[in-house]
Amino acid sequence: MSKFQIDYSGLVNKMYKKAYRLSDVQDQLETVAFDIVRFKESDKGADLWQVQSAEDGDYIVAIYQPEEETKTSSWDVVYSKTAGAVQISYKGDPIVRIASSKLGIPTSELSKVQEYLPARLASNQKLVRALLNELPESTKKEVLSKYPEMLA
Repeated sequence: MSKFQIDYSGLVNKMYKKAYRLSDVQDQLETVAFDIVRFKESDKGADLWQVQSAEDGDYIVAIYQPEEETKTSSWDVVYSKTAGAVQISYKGDPIVRIASSKLGIPTSELSKVQEYLPARLASNQKLVRALLNELPESTKKEVLSKYPEMLA
């Protein structure tokens, strides 16, 4: 039975490669800052790598965490510091933008809103109703006709 076992650690290393020999990928890299590099052809601009020395040569090592594919909520919340507002979306559709001054949350805490608010919106119907009441009546009806499960 042991010959049919799968080595999942090897699979993870193939999917989320965390280190490369610098000499193997030198021509595919561009320097971002000092010892931080990224792949030129990468579609993920934020995936940064750091050059580190080892006994057997230089390596580049990932300094990012792979994104989790599972999403726990249909709600998305994005805080824009420059706009001073929070954009709330449901299933990818923007629903409402609320100014940070209207939320009553200290500005030092606003960046944390996008971490906890989606879960709260998914579990608290009273909060969803309060959010929908921020919309004009015609927009509110349109949103509820498209997403009747919001108030279910």
